[in-house]
Amino acid sequence: MRTVLLSKSDELYLEKCAQENQFSYGIIVGHQADLTKSIVVHLARNNEEDGELEDINDVRLTIADVNSQALASQWLSASKMCPGSFDVIGIFVSSVRPDVAIEQSSEFKNAKKLFSDVYDLLLKSNSSFGVYTTDIAQTDYVFLSYSLADKKVLCKNYSYGNGGTFSNMEHRFVDKPFEWIQLDSNYYLDDVLPIVDTSRRVNIEDQFQNIIKAVRQNLLASEVFLQNEMVEDTIDLQMYIKKKKTKGDRLKPSAGGTGANTPGSTTQETLPMISSDAGVGAGDSIRASIVLPVKCQLSKPTDIKVREFNGTLRMSGIIATRIFCSPRNSIADVKRFLRDDVLRSLITRIQVYCDGLTDTYVTSEALYISEPPRRVFFSLPSEGTSTSVGAQIQFSEYLFRGEAPTVAVAQAKQVLDVEIDPEAISVEAEGLPDDSNFANANQSHDLADDSRILPSSMPKPELSRSLYMVGIAVALLVLLASVAVHYVITGR
Repeated sequence: MRTVLLSKSDELYLEKCAQENQFSYGIIVGHQADLTKSIVVHLARNNEEDGELEDINDVRLTIADVNSQALASQWLSASKMCPGSFDVIGIFVSSVRPDVAIEQSSEFKNAKKLFSDVYDLLLKSNSSFGVYTTDIAQTDYVFLSYSLADKKVLCKNYSYGNGGTFSNMEHRFVDKPFEWIQLDSNYYLDDVLPIVDTSRRVNIEDQFQNIIKAVRQNLLASEVFLQNEMVEDTIDLQMYIKKKKTKGDRLKPSAGGTGANTPGSTTQETLPMISSDAGVGAGDSIRASIVLPVKCQLSKPTDIKVREFNGTLRMSGIIATRIFCSPRNSIADVKRFLRDDVLRSLITRIQVYCDGLTDTYVTSEALYISEPPRRVFFSLPSEGTSTSVGAQIQFSEYLFRGEAPTVAVAQAKQVLDVEIDPEAISVEAEGLPDDSNFANANQSHDLADDSRILPSSMPKPELSRSLYMVGIAVALLVLLASVAVHYVITGR
Protein backbone atom coordinates (compact mmCIF):
# COMPACT_ATOMS: atom_id res chain seq x y z
CA MET A 1 0.00 0.00 0.00
CA ARG A 2 1.23 3.46 -0.87
CA THR A 3 2.31 5.70 2.04
CA VAL A 4 2.51 9.48 2.30
CA LEU A 5 4.98 10.99 4.78
CA LEU A 6 4.27 14.44 6.23
CA SER A 7 6.22 16.62 8.64
CA LYS A 8 4.88 18.19 11.81
CA SER A 9 4.95 21.58 10.10
CA ASP A 10 2.48 20.24 7.52
CA GLU A 11 0.07 19.37 10.32
CA LEU A 12 0.46 22.86 11.78
CA TYR A 13 -0.16 24.41 8.34
CA LEU A 14 -3.39 22.41 7.89
CA GLU A 15 -4.53 23.53 11.32
CA LYS A 16 -3.65 27.14 10.53
CA CYS A 17 -5.63 27.08 7.26
CA ALA A 18 -8.75 25.82 9.03
CA GLN A 19 -8.43 28.30 11.90
CA GLU A 20 -7.92 31.35 9.71
CA ASN A 21 -10.37 30.64 6.90
CA GLN A 22 -12.85 28.06 8.25
CA PHE A 23 -12.33 26.20 4.95
CA SER A 24 -9.27 26.13 2.69
CA TYR A 25 -8.05 24.08 -0.21
CA GLY A 26 -4.86 23.87 -2.21
CA ILE A 27 -2.20 21.68 -3.79
CA ILE A 28 0.33 19.17 -2.45
CA VAL A 29 3.89 19.29 -3.79
CA GLY A 30 5.68 16.01 -3.18
CA HIS A 31 8.63 13.78 -3.97
CA GLN A 32 8.60 10.09 -4.89
CA ALA A 33 11.12 8.55 -2.48
CA ASP A 34 10.55 5.01 -3.77
CA LEU A 35 7.81 2.90 -5.33
CA THR A 36 5.65 2.91 -2.20
CA LYS A 37 6.54 6.15 -0.38
CA SER A 38 5.89 9.78 -1.23
CA ILE A 39 7.21 12.71 0.81
CA VAL A 40 5.12 15.87 1.13
CA VAL A 41 7.50 18.72 0.35
CA HIS A 42 5.11 21.67 0.56
CA LEU A 43 1.43 22.48 1.04
CA ALA A 44 0.15 25.59 -0.71
CA ARG A 45 -3.25 27.11 -0.01
CA ASN A 46 -5.12 28.48 -3.00
CA ASN A 47 -5.39 32.27 -2.84
CA GLU A 48 -7.68 32.85 -5.83
CA GLU A 49 -10.87 33.14 -3.77
CA ASP A 50 -9.60 35.62 -1.19
CA GLY A 51 -10.03 38.67 -3.39
CA GLU A 52 -13.65 37.77 -4.18
CA LEU A 53 -14.80 37.29 -0.60
CA GLU A 54 -15.07 40.30 1.70
CA ASP A 55 -14.84 38.20 4.85
CA ILE A 56 -13.94 34.58 4.21
CA ASN A 57 -14.35 33.76 7.92
CA ASP A 58 -18.09 34.32 7.62
CA VAL A 59 -18.47 31.97 4.67
CA ARG A 60 -19.00 28.25 5.37
CA LEU A 61 -17.60 26.74 2.22
CA THR A 62 -17.64 23.03 1.35
CA ILE A 63 -15.81 20.85 -1.15
CA ALA A 64 -18.68 21.37 -3.57
CA ASP A 65 -17.87 25.13 -3.56
CA VAL A 66 -14.22 24.68 -4.54
CA ASN A 67 -13.29 26.53 -7.73
CA SER A 68 -11.85 23.74 -9.89
CA GLN A 69 -10.58 26.26 -12.47
CA ALA A 70 -8.58 28.15 -9.83
CA LEU A 71 -7.19 24.90 -8.46
CA ALA A 72 -6.14 23.67 -11.93
CA SER A 73 -4.46 27.02 -12.63
CA GLN A 74 -2.51 26.81 -9.37
CA TRP A 75 -1.56 23.20 -10.16
CA LEU A 76 -0.08 24.13 -13.55
CA SER A 77 1.74 27.18 -12.20
CA ALA A 78 3.29 25.21 -9.35
CA SER A 79 4.38 22.43 -11.72
CA LYS A 80 6.44 24.98 -13.64
CA MET A 81 8.16 26.14 -10.45
CA CYS A 82 9.06 22.67 -9.15
CA PRO A 83 12.47 21.10 -9.73
CA GLY A 84 12.56 17.88 -11.73
CA SER A 85 12.54 15.75 -8.59
CA PHE A 86 9.28 17.27 -7.28
CA ASP A 87 5.73 17.22 -8.66
CA VAL A 88 2.27 18.34 -7.70
CA ILE A 89 0.99 15.05 -6.32
CA GLY A 90 -2.50 15.98 -5.17
CA ILE A 91 -5.07 18.21 -3.48
CA PHE A 92 -5.79 19.00 0.16
CA VAL A 93 -8.74 20.52 1.97
CA SER A 94 -8.80 21.82 5.54
CA SER A 95 -11.99 22.67 7.40
CA VAL A 96 -13.43 23.24 10.86
CA ARG A 97 -16.17 20.75 10.02
CA PRO A 98 -15.73 17.06 10.94
CA ASP A 99 -17.48 15.59 7.88
CA VAL A 100 -14.63 16.49 5.49
CA ALA A 101 -12.57 13.67 7.04
CA ILE A 102 -15.36 11.07 7.08
CA GLU A 103 -15.31 8.66 4.16
CA GLN A 104 -19.08 8.00 4.25
CA SER A 105 -20.04 11.68 4.12
CA SER A 106 -21.33 13.62 1.13
CA GLU A 107 -18.22 15.79 1.31
CA PHE A 108 -16.05 12.82 0.42
CA LYS A 109 -18.27 12.04 -2.60
CA ASN A 110 -17.82 15.62 -3.79
CA ALA A 111 -14.04 15.17 -3.54
CA LYS A 112 -14.06 12.55 -6.30
CA LYS A 113 -15.94 14.90 -8.65
CA LEU A 114 -13.56 17.75 -7.77
CA PHE A 115 -10.51 15.65 -8.63
CA SER A 116 -12.06 14.53 -11.91
CA ASP A 117 -12.97 18.11 -12.90
CA VAL A 118 -9.49 19.40 -12.07
CA TYR A 119 -7.76 16.66 -14.02
CA ASP A 120 -9.98 17.24 -17.07
CA LEU A 121 -9.13 20.95 -16.96
CA LEU A 122 -5.42 20.15 -16.73
CA LEU A 123 -5.59 17.99 -19.83
CA LYS A 124 -7.66 20.51 -21.81
CA SER A 125 -5.84 23.71 -20.87
CA ASN A 126 -2.28 22.47 -21.29
CA SER A 127 -1.13 20.15 -24.06
CA SER A 128 2.19 19.68 -22.23
CA PHE A 129 0.61 18.41 -19.00
CA GLY A 130 2.09 15.03 -18.21
CA VAL A 131 5.04 15.33 -20.63
CA TYR A 132 7.37 17.15 -18.26
CA THR A 133 9.11 13.82 -17.93
CA THR A 134 11.36 11.62 -20.03
CA ASP A 135 9.71 8.58 -18.46
CA ILE A 136 6.16 7.47 -17.69
CA ALA A 137 3.86 10.28 -16.58
CA GLN A 138 2.25 10.23 -13.14
CA THR A 139 -1.15 8.54 -12.92
CA ASP A 140 -1.89 8.27 -9.17
CA TYR A 141 -2.52 11.27 -6.93
CA VAL A 142 -3.18 12.08 -3.28
CA PHE A 143 -6.33 13.48 -1.71
CA LEU A 144 -5.76 14.77 1.83
CA SER A 145 -8.57 16.08 4.02
CA TYR A 146 -8.07 17.59 7.50
CA SER A 147 -10.76 18.30 10.10
CA LEU A 148 -9.93 20.80 12.83
CA ALA A 149 -12.93 19.68 14.88
CA ASP A 150 -11.41 16.31 15.83
CA LYS A 151 -7.84 16.71 14.44
CA LYS A 152 -8.53 13.88 12.02
CA VAL A 153 -6.85 13.31 8.65
CA LEU A 154 -8.31 11.34 5.75
CA CYS A 155 -5.85 10.33 3.02
CA LYS A 156 -6.80 8.54 -0.20
CA ASN A 157 -5.10 7.53 -3.43
CA TYR A 158 -6.87 8.84 -6.56
CA SER A 159 -6.52 7.11 -9.94
CA TYR A 160 -7.80 8.87 -13.04
CA GLY A 161 -9.94 6.92 -15.51
CA ASN A 162 -13.48 5.50 -15.58
CA GLY A 163 -14.73 8.52 -13.67
CA GLY A 164 -11.90 8.33 -11.16
CA THR A 165 -11.48 5.95 -8.23
CA PHE A 166 -10.29 6.32 -4.64
CA SER A 167 -8.28 3.61 -2.91
CA ASN A 168 -6.76 3.25 0.52
CA MET A 169 -3.52 5.00 1.36
CA GLU A 170 -1.54 5.28 4.57
CA HIS A 171 -0.26 8.57 5.93
CA ARG A 172 2.22 9.27 8.69
CA PHE A 173 3.49 12.42 10.39
CA VAL A 174 7.24 12.16 10.90
CA ASP A 175 9.09 13.90 13.74
CA LYS A 176 12.54 13.46 12.22
CA PRO A 177 13.43 16.08 9.56
CA PHE A 178 13.61 14.91 5.96
CA GLU A 179 17.07 14.82 4.41
CA TRP A 180 17.71 16.30 0.96
CA ILE A 181 20.73 16.02 -1.31
CA GLN A 182 21.29 18.71 -3.95
CA LEU A 183 22.55 17.98 -7.46
CA ASP A 184 23.52 20.70 -9.96
CA SER A 185 24.26 20.66 -13.66
CA ASN A 186 24.28 22.87 -16.75
CA TYR A 187 22.74 21.74 -20.02
CA TYR A 188 24.14 23.56 -23.06
CA LEU A 189 21.91 24.15 -26.07
CA ASP A 190 23.90 24.53 -29.29
CA ASP A 191 22.16 22.91 -32.22
CA VAL A 192 20.55 23.70 -35.56
CA LEU A 193 17.22 22.25 -36.70
CA PRO A 194 15.69 22.49 -40.19
CA ILE A 195 12.40 24.30 -40.77
CA VAL A 196 10.49 21.99 -43.09
CA ASP A 197 7.29 24.04 -43.14
CA THR A 198 6.65 25.06 -46.75
CA SER A 199 4.26 27.89 -45.84
CA ARG A 200 5.40 31.47 -46.35
CA ARG A 201 4.27 32.33 -42.82
CA VAL A 202 5.83 30.02 -40.23
CA ASN A 203 4.23 29.36 -36.83
CA ILE A 204 6.77 30.11 -34.09
CA GLU A 205 5.05 27.90 -31.51
CA ASP A 206 5.23 24.90 -33.85
CA GLN A 207 8.97 25.43 -34.27
CA PHE A 208 9.39 25.59 -30.49
CA GLN A 209 7.61 22.26 -30.24
CA ASN A 210 10.19 20.84 -32.63
CA ILE A 211 12.89 22.07 -30.25
CA ILE A 212 11.22 20.29 -27.34
CA LYS A 213 10.99 17.04 -29.31
CA ALA A 214 14.65 17.25 -30.35
CA VAL A 215 15.87 17.94 -26.80
CA ARG A 216 13.72 15.17 -25.39
CA GLN A 217 15.15 12.74 -27.94
CA ASN A 218 18.68 13.75 -26.98
CA LEU A 219 17.93 13.38 -23.27
CA LEU A 220 16.53 9.89 -23.76
CA ALA A 221 19.76 8.88 -25.52
CA SER A 222 22.03 10.63 -23.02
CA GLU A 223 24.06 9.35 -20.08
CA VAL A 224 24.46 11.15 -16.76
CA PHE A 225 27.78 11.27 -14.91
CA LEU A 226 28.11 12.19 -11.22
CA GLN A 227 31.32 13.90 -10.15
CA ASN A 228 32.84 13.00 -13.56
CA GLU A 229 32.29 9.27 -13.20
CA MET A 230 29.69 6.78 -14.32
CA VAL A 231 27.64 5.31 -11.48
CA GLU A 232 25.55 2.12 -11.49
CA ASP A 233 21.81 2.68 -11.69
CA THR A 234 21.01 -0.03 -9.15
CA ILE A 235 22.60 1.53 -6.05
CA ASP A 236 20.90 4.27 -4.08
CA LEU A 237 22.19 7.80 -3.56
CA GLN A 238 22.97 7.13 0.08
CA MET A 239 25.26 4.22 -0.80
CA TYR A 240 26.98 6.27 -3.51
CA ILE A 241 27.78 9.09 -1.07
CA LYS A 242 29.01 6.62 1.53
CA LYS A 243 31.40 5.06 -0.99
CA LYS A 244 32.65 8.49 -2.08
CA LYS A 245 33.31 9.49 1.54
CA THR A 246 35.22 6.28 2.18
CA LYS A 247 37.40 6.81 -0.91
CA GLY A 248 37.94 10.45 -0.03
CA ASP A 249 39.06 9.64 3.50
CA ARG A 250 41.40 6.93 2.24
CA LEU A 251 43.04 9.21 -0.34
CA LYS A 252 43.23 12.40 1.74
CA PRO A 253 46.98 12.18 2.53
CA SER A 254 47.91 11.80 -1.12
CA ALA A 255 45.29 14.19 -2.50
CA GLY A 256 46.74 16.81 -4.81
CA GLY A 257 46.28 15.50 -8.30
CA THR A 258 43.28 16.06 -10.49
CA GLY A 259 41.10 13.47 -12.08
CA ALA A 260 40.52 13.21 -15.78
CA ASN A 261 37.25 13.40 -17.63
CA THR A 262 35.75 10.22 -18.95
CA PRO A 263 37.54 9.29 -22.19
CA GLY A 264 35.76 8.81 -25.49
CA SER A 265 32.75 11.00 -24.74
CA THR A 266 31.64 14.57 -25.32
CA THR A 267 30.21 16.25 -22.24
CA GLN A 268 27.59 18.96 -22.17
CA GLU A 269 29.71 21.22 -19.98
CA THR A 270 33.30 22.00 -19.06
CA LEU A 271 33.60 21.11 -15.39
CA PRO A 272 36.29 22.12 -12.93
CA MET A 273 38.87 19.39 -12.63
CA ILE A 274 37.50 17.29 -9.78
CA SER A 275 39.15 14.15 -8.56
CA SER A 276 36.96 11.19 -9.41
CA ASP A 277 37.76 9.82 -5.96
CA ALA A 278 36.97 13.01 -4.06
CA GLY A 279 34.54 12.52 -1.20
CA VAL A 280 31.15 14.18 -0.96
CA GLY A 281 30.74 16.04 2.32
CA ALA A 282 27.53 16.48 4.26
CA GLY A 283 25.44 19.23 2.70
CA ASP A 284 27.70 19.45 -0.37
CA SER A 285 26.12 19.70 -3.80
CA ILE A 286 26.86 16.86 -6.21
CA ARG A 287 27.92 18.04 -9.63
CA ALA A 288 26.41 16.16 -12.55
CA SER A 289 27.05 16.29 -16.29
CA ILE A 290 24.79 15.10 -19.08
CA VAL A 291 26.70 13.34 -21.86
CA LEU A 292 25.14 13.25 -25.32
CA PRO A 293 25.97 10.69 -27.99
CA VAL A 294 27.43 11.73 -31.32
CA LYS A 295 24.61 12.86 -33.60
CA CYS A 296 25.17 10.16 -36.19
CA GLN A 297 24.61 7.55 -33.48
CA LEU A 298 21.07 8.77 -32.88
CA SER A 299 19.91 7.48 -36.24
CA LYS A 300 20.50 4.44 -38.35
CA PRO A 301 22.55 4.98 -41.52
CA THR A 302 19.44 4.14 -43.54
CA ASP A 303 17.55 6.99 -41.83
CA ILE A 304 19.97 9.66 -43.08
CA LYS A 305 18.43 11.54 -46.01
CA VAL A 306 19.19 14.62 -48.06
CA ARG A 307 16.21 16.93 -48.28
CA GLU A 308 15.37 20.56 -48.95
CA PHE A 309 14.13 22.90 -46.24
CA ASN A 310 13.06 26.53 -46.08
CA GLY A 311 15.09 27.72 -43.14
CA THR A 312 17.00 26.81 -40.01
CA LEU A 313 16.30 27.11 -36.32
CA ARG A 314 19.31 27.62 -34.06
CA MET A 315 19.24 26.89 -30.33
CA SER A 316 21.86 28.56 -28.19
CA GLY A 317 22.04 28.95 -24.40
CA ILE A 318 22.33 27.25 -21.03
CA ILE A 319 19.69 25.57 -18.89
CA ALA A 320 20.70 25.60 -15.22
CA THR A 321 19.57 22.41 -13.52
CA ARG A 322 19.10 21.95 -9.77
CA ILE A 323 17.27 19.07 -8.14
CA PHE A 324 16.82 17.75 -4.59
CA CYS A 325 16.70 14.02 -3.90
CA SER A 326 16.12 11.68 -1.00
CA PRO A 327 19.05 9.49 0.10
CA ARG A 328 16.82 6.50 -0.68
CA ASN A 329 16.46 7.43 -4.35
CA SER A 330 18.20 5.07 -6.73
CA ILE A 331 20.83 6.46 -9.08
CA ALA A 332 18.46 5.61 -11.94
CA ASP A 333 15.85 7.91 -10.36
CA VAL A 334 18.45 10.66 -9.87
CA LYS A 335 19.41 10.53 -13.55
CA ARG A 336 15.76 10.63 -14.57
CA PHE A 337 15.09 13.62 -12.29
CA LEU A 338 18.00 15.53 -13.88
CA ARG A 339 16.71 14.85 -17.39
CA ASP A 340 13.18 15.78 -16.32
CA ASP A 341 14.40 19.07 -14.85
CA VAL A 342 16.03 20.05 -18.15
CA LEU A 343 12.91 19.18 -20.13
CA ARG A 344 10.53 20.85 -17.67
CA SER A 345 12.59 24.05 -17.58
CA LEU A 346 12.73 24.20 -21.38
CA ILE A 347 8.98 23.62 -21.79
CA THR A 348 8.14 26.16 -19.09
CA ARG A 349 10.19 29.02 -20.49
CA ILE A 350 8.86 28.35 -23.99
CA GLN A 351 5.28 28.46 -22.68
CA VAL A 352 5.95 31.68 -20.78
CA TYR A 353 7.52 33.24 -23.86
CA CYS A 354 4.71 32.17 -26.23
CA ASP A 355 2.06 33.50 -23.84
CA GLY A 356 3.45 37.00 -24.44
CA LEU A 357 3.48 36.82 -28.25
CA THR A 358 1.02 39.06 -30.06
CA ASP A 359 1.58 37.32 -33.39
CA THR A 360 2.78 33.72 -33.53
CA TYR A 361 3.60 33.84 -37.26
CA VAL A 362 6.65 35.19 -39.09
CA THR A 363 7.53 35.12 -42.77
CA SER A 364 9.84 32.32 -43.83
CA GLU A 365 12.35 34.82 -45.28
CA ALA A 366 12.76 36.71 -41.99
CA LEU A 367 15.52 36.49 -39.43
CA TYR A 368 13.72 36.23 -36.07
CA ILE A 369 15.54 36.24 -32.72
CA SER A 370 13.78 35.09 -29.55
CA GLU A 371 14.95 35.51 -25.96
CA PRO A 372 12.93 33.33 -23.56
CA PRO A 373 13.08 34.14 -19.84
CA ARG A 374 15.94 32.95 -17.64
CA ARG A 375 15.64 30.79 -14.54
CA VAL A 376 16.07 32.10 -10.99
CA PHE A 377 15.99 30.08 -7.75
CA PHE A 378 14.56 30.80 -4.31
CA SER A 379 14.40 28.82 -1.06
CA LEU A 380 11.23 28.19 0.88
CA PRO A 381 11.26 30.00 4.24
CA SER A 382 11.38 27.75 7.29
CA GLU A 383 9.09 28.54 10.21
CA GLY A 384 10.32 27.49 13.63
CA THR A 385 12.12 24.15 13.69
CA SER A 386 13.55 23.12 10.34
CA THR A 387 11.75 20.19 8.72
CA SER A 388 14.74 19.13 6.63
CA VAL A 389 18.45 18.48 6.94
CA GLY A 390 21.18 18.64 4.34
CA ALA A 391 20.46 20.90 1.40
CA GLN A 392 17.71 23.53 1.62
CA ILE A 393 15.13 22.85 -1.07
CA GLN A 394 14.55 25.48 -3.73
CA PHE A 395 11.93 26.27 -6.33
CA SER A 396 12.35 28.40 -9.44
CA GLU A 397 10.72 31.19 -11.40
CA TYR A 398 11.41 32.68 -14.83
CA LEU A 399 12.22 36.34 -15.47
CA PHE A 400 12.55 38.22 -18.75
CA ARG A 401 15.36 40.67 -19.33
CA GLY A 402 14.67 43.79 -17.27
CA GLU A 403 12.17 42.16 -14.91
CA ALA A 404 12.87 42.65 -11.22
CA PRO A 405 13.01 39.79 -8.68
CA THR A 406 9.83 41.20 -7.13
CA VAL A 407 7.96 39.41 -9.93
CA ALA A 408 9.13 36.10 -8.48
CA VAL A 409 8.11 37.28 -4.98
CA ALA A 410 4.53 37.93 -6.12
CA GLN A 411 4.36 34.62 -7.98
CA ALA A 412 5.64 32.68 -4.96
CA LYS A 413 2.96 34.24 -2.77
CA GLN A 414 0.18 33.64 -5.27
CA VAL A 415 1.06 30.06 -6.21
CA LEU A 416 2.99 28.61 -3.25
CA ASP A 417 1.55 30.79 -0.44
CA VAL A 418 5.00 31.77 0.86
CA GLU A 419 6.67 35.09 1.61
CA ILE A 420 10.20 35.35 0.23
CA ASP A 421 12.83 38.07 0.38
CA PRO A 422 13.75 39.55 -3.05
CA GLU A 423 17.37 39.79 -1.89
CA ALA A 424 17.44 36.03 -1.26
CA ILE A 425 16.55 35.13 -4.86
CA SER A 426 19.48 33.61 -6.75
CA VAL A 427 19.63 35.28 -10.18
CA GLU A 428 23.18 34.23 -11.10
CA ALA A 429 22.49 30.65 -12.18
CA GLU A 430 21.76 31.74 -15.75
CA GLY A 431 23.40 34.90 -17.07
CA LEU A 432 21.99 37.23 -19.71
CA PRO A 433 22.79 36.26 -23.32
CA ASP A 434 25.68 37.94 -25.11
CA ASP A 435 24.16 40.41 -27.56
CA SER A 436 27.23 40.13 -29.81
CA ASN A 437 26.09 36.65 -30.84
CA PHE A 438 22.88 38.10 -32.22
CA ALA A 439 24.75 40.97 -33.86
CA ASN A 440 26.95 38.48 -35.68
CA ALA A 441 23.88 36.59 -36.81
CA ASN A 442 22.43 39.79 -38.26
CA GLN A 443 25.69 40.62 -40.09
CA SER A 444 25.95 37.16 -41.62
CA HIS A 445 22.40 37.38 -42.90
CA ASP A 446 21.70 38.74 -46.37
CA LEU A 447 21.06 42.46 -45.75
CA ALA A 448 20.23 43.35 -49.34
CA ASP A 449 16.54 43.54 -48.54
CA ASP A 450 16.00 45.20 -45.16
CA SER A 451 12.29 44.38 -45.25
CA ARG A 452 13.18 40.75 -44.62
CA ILE A 453 14.61 41.49 -41.15
CA LEU A 454 11.88 41.31 -38.56
CA PRO A 455 12.16 43.10 -35.21
CA SER A 456 13.44 40.60 -32.69
CA SER A 457 12.49 40.33 -29.05
CA MET A 458 15.86 41.88 -28.10
CA PRO A 459 15.75 45.56 -27.10
CA LYS A 460 17.33 48.04 -29.60
CA PRO A 461 18.28 51.25 -27.75
CA GLU A 462 19.95 52.70 -30.88
CA LEU A 463 16.69 52.52 -32.79
CA SER A 464 14.80 54.16 -29.92
CA ARG A 465 17.27 57.06 -29.79
CA SER A 466 17.05 57.56 -33.56
CA LEU A 467 13.26 57.68 -33.48
CA TYR A 468 13.43 60.14 -30.58
CA MET A 469 15.72 62.53 -32.52
CA VAL A 470 13.58 62.26 -35.66
CA GLY A 471 10.49 63.09 -33.61
CA ILE A 472 12.15 66.24 -32.20
CA ALA A 473 13.25 67.34 -35.68
CA VAL A 474 9.76 66.91 -37.12
CA ALA A 475 8.26 68.86 -34.22
CA LEU A 476 10.68 71.76 -34.80
CA LEU A 477 9.85 71.83 -38.52
CA VAL A 478 6.12 71.95 -37.77
CA LEU A 479 6.70 74.80 -35.29
CA LEU A 480 8.74 76.85 -37.80
CA ALA A 481 6.15 76.28 -40.53
CA SER A 482 3.38 77.44 -38.19
CA VAL A 483 5.25 80.66 -37.35
CA ALA A 484 5.89 81.39 -41.07
CA VAL A 485 2.22 80.85 -41.98
CA HIS A 486 1.19 83.12 -39.08
CA TYR A 487 3.39 85.99 -40.32
CA VAL A 488 2.17 85.55 -43.91
CA ILE A 489 -1.51 85.70 -42.91
CA THR A 490 -1.18 88.62 -40.53
CA GLY A 491 1.19 90.52 -42.83
CA ARG A 492 3.58 91.34 -40.03
